Amino acid sequence: MLSIQELGRKLATAGRLKLRPLCVYSADEPPQDAEPACVLDRCIAKAVYAAALDPQRPPIYLDAGQGHCCPGGMVWMGFIEPHPKLKYFVTVGAPDYHGGAAEHLKATPELFEEQRKLAGKITSPGKYIVIGPCTDDIPPDRVRSVILFAGSEQIRNLCGLAQFNSSDPFFRTIIPAGATCTTMITYPAGLAERAPRDAAFIGPTDPTSNPWLPADLMIMTIPVSLAEQMAADLEQSFINLRSRISYPEESRD
Repeated sequence: MLSIQELGRKLATAGRLKLRPLCVYSADEPPQDAEPACVLDRCIAKAVYAAALDPQRPPIYLDAGQGHCCPGGMVWMGFIEPHPKLKYFVTVGAPDYHGGAAEHLKATPELFEEQRKLAGKITSPGKYIVIGPCTDDIPPDRVRSVILFAGSEQIRNLCGLAQFNSSDPFFRTIIPAGATCTTMITYPAGLAERAPRDAAFIGPTDPTSNPWLPADLMIMTIPVSLAEQMAADLEQSFINLRSRISYPEESRD
């Protein structure tokens, strides 16, 4: 079994990543040097991106007491129950909720509610959810998933690596619906009751991340068991054995 640090190194090598991989894990207490995610930004996903950008930044953590976080994000982390009218805010709006503001992310409130039910109950994996660099001082049994930020060619190759040891042509890699933080954390870390445990998630499809996430960057998040399989497959895969095809050196028209 690979160490957490080696797992992160192999995934960074496979994807030729420019931003460091981050792992998501549960804790009874946050690491000593960790800081609350919502100190970085109200948006949980944006705070995670900031943590990936700065190689010197310590881990960040989430818990039920962070009152300045986006309420929707706290719902998707399993810390609070959704407001009864959240389904209107993310769809068509309601005059008596947030002044009628609407995000128009789904056609109807009923579709949003059905999507939430299909995902299943959202449960936090522990008192604290920690997101930080892949280091060996993290208890391996606490690690839930790995977050990667990568460009389109990198994502294509990483998807191929995720599919390398599977005969399933359709469901090893998934582009899911939902908030950016659900793609980053909720689904791959197993917080959603019915989220697949053996698929990598690519996104986001949530346009509210477009103002801060660069247009040429995507997010791939991987349950730890699949991440370990990908790392083990790297040497025998096309990424290593056909590296000039995977990452062509010469520019292309």
